[in-house]
Amino acid sequence: MSVQKVVGVLVAVLVIFWIIDSPTTAAGTVNTILGDLASAGQSVITFLRNVV
Repeated sequence: MSVQKVVGVLVAVLVIFWIIDSPTTAAGTVNTILGDLASAGQSVITFLRNVV
């Protein structure tokens, strides 16, 4: 196995363990990340509208 695959599997296992161990915290983190991504996307859209 390549190092990239090993690291990928380890990250996946840790994420699954984190979700099982503290699902409320994991859900809150995912909601925060998605909210930040939505905000960044909205900012890009606003920028492009003002450029044109």
